[in-house]
Amino acid sequence: MQEKEYSFGYDVENIRRVEEYVVNNYPKTQFRMSRGYGDDCINYLKIYDFKRDYELNELILACDGEGWFEE
Repeated sequence: MQEKEYSFGYDVENIRRVEEYVVNNYPKTQFRMSRGYGDDCINYLKIYDFKRDYELNELILACDGEGWFEE
């Protein structure tokens, strides 16, 4: 099982797109999201049993420069 972790910065619009995509396309048991107190969008995303998802990858790359990413 391969896990992927991402931490996001302040690119709220693009981060919301990532959040919406994951919620709509992954079972709830396959990911974990964290939102800081008072934040408008997620700061952290962990996907369990990650499979190549090119659309999700493109959405995350749109957030590049606004946070750090573990791959």
